[in-house]
Order: sequence, then structure tokens, then C-alpha cells
Amino acid sequence: MMRLSTPDYSTIDQTHSFLANYGGGEANVAVALEHMGHRTFFMSKLPPNQLGDGAITHLHSHNVDTRYVVRGSTTIGIYFLETGFGGRPSKVIYNRKHSAITRINENEFNFEEIFKDATWFHLSGITLALGDRVRKVALRAAKEAHKYGVPVSFDFNYRSKLWTVEEARPVYKEIMKYVDIVFASFYDANTILEIPLDDDFSGTTLAEKRLNVFPKAMKKYNLTYIFGTDRVVYTATDNSLAGYYYTMKNGKLECELTDPIRFNIYDRIGGGDAFASGVIHGLLKDYKNPAYAVRYGLATSVLKHTIYGDASTFSCEDIETFMAANGSAEVVR
Repeated sequence: MMRLSTPDYSTIDQTHSFLANYGGGEANVAVALEHMGHRTFFMSKLPPNQLGDGAITHLHSHNVDTRYVVRGSTTIGIYFLETGFGGRPSKVIYNRKHSAITRINENEFNFEEIFKDATWFHLSGITLALGDRVRKVALRAAKEAHKYGVPVSFDFNYRSKLWTVEEARPVYKEIMKYVDIVFASFYDANTILEIPLDDDFSGTTLAEKRLNVFPKAMKKYNLTYIFGTDRVVYTATDNSLAGYYYTMKNGKLECELTDPIRFNIYDRIGGGDAFASGVIHGLLKDYKNPAYAVRYGLATSVLKHTIYGDASTFSCEDIETFMAANGSAEVVR
């Protein structure tokens, strides 16, 4: 999709020009993983015009393989970003209703070719929000990945501006049948998946609520890992992040919340995608070491906030240097 940003922290209603660049959840993850040394492929539909060509050029500039991008329709998804400053938060306006991807069809893809030699498949909830056709293709892709034994990661990424919880709930519950790793919050598990707190639950913190709900979600959907972040917003350009993971080992829950890292923000968009990409890289390196993966994701996300654009473009050397400087090197096993 195309992002149109206001320059110089101006508001949308006062600006007379926009800065254009390309991004999108899964595309951002693919770009970031390419910069970490992985071979990535992007699956989507783009219009056969200059806007579609621009998106393809963007992906090619980061060495993402676009052989599974089909062309058709006339428009590309767009979102407008009003960059926040100080006490004024950022705002996003979506314009995606009739974009090319909403005209996507299952018969446009050879799923056996795509997944028979794949090592990972990543999907986000924003994609699921784009209409019935997109949901059918996404669900089919998740099923095919599952059939070929490809780990499937799913970032909940629920956006109330795109659909309601009531609309999203059955779709999320269906896709969860084919997912191994999720990026999710307490809200996602409790409200969207309807995993309840215990009747006698008396905790008040998010960590306590996650501890009560996540094990039940993991058991119900046979999940390997749940990852996520806790963010504290001091101002629009001054935040802190901590990362967490939950897993079951030998019938017992293992979980951790990392120490937070406080940082200044140049561009917040794509921070969650950077976290996902770092976690995926960590698990591809050592699937049984979530402590390393969560710290890799956290470092990648913090670094992403310091550069313009939707995607992280940091190398493993950059990320590992940052991890060492922030006390994370000792978790490598």
C-alpha cells in the first residue's frame, strides 16, 4: 500500500503536500527479514499501473521476490498519516476499500509451488480486514502452509477503523486453527478470541491478566508461542517498550517480560512489524529460544522507530550491536 505523510509534523487539514512511500504489514516484515539475510517472497495483488509499479520497485529495492504478486484492478491501498508531536498523537486515515487486493482470487496462485519449499509464512489481521475475497485467500494460504508443515505466524493487528470486533471475531477464530505463533495482547485474547478471565480473578495489571488468559488461549489453539510488547507513551516522540513471550514446556507455562527500553521516536509506523520480523529471525535461528527471539524483536522495533519509512532496514550486525549495548547478548544460547 501507499503511505502519504504530512511533512514537518503538520496536521492533515493544514498541509498542502504529502510525502509518499510504500509499506504494509507483511511487506514490512519481508523487507526487514531480507536485511537480516533471509530470502523472502511477497504474495499480493497490485494494479497494473504506475502505482503498482512503484510498490514493486520498492520491494525489489530491498530484494524481496515478487513472483507471487499478481496484477489487476486499478487502485492501490492508501493511508494518510498525520505525524504526532509532543502531547498530540499521530492519526491514520485509511483508504483501502476498493484497492486491487480486494479483487484477489484463490485461482490466481499455485499454493503448492509457494509452500512446498517454504520455511515460514507470516500474516496480519489488517489483511483479514480487507474483505471476503482477501480472507478466503489468506485462509487458504494458512491452510496450505499448515499442510506443508510451514510454521505460520499471525500478528493480530486489529484495527477498529477497518472493521468491528464483531466482524473480526469469527475470522480470527477461524485463522487461529492454522497458526503456530501469534503476536497478541490481552485485549486480543480476551475480547476478540473471547478467552475469559477466571471467575475469581482479582489481578489488576496487564501482566497478571495475560498470565490468566494466555495459557488458556495456547491450549485451545495449540499455539507454540505468544509474543507481544508493552508500550509506555510519555509523549508522541518519547516512548518505552518491553517485550514478552509465553509458551508451554512439558505442561508448564514459561513466560518473561523483558526490561523496558526508553527511546526517542523519529517515525513510529512499522514498529510492530519490526518486532515481528526480529522475533521471526530469532526463531529461525533457534526455534527453542524465545528469550533470544523476544529481545531480537524488541531491539529491531526500537531501532525501527529511529528511521523514516514503514520498514526496518537494519542488518543483523546493527541489531546485535544494539542488543549488546542494552544488555541482551547474554540470552544467546
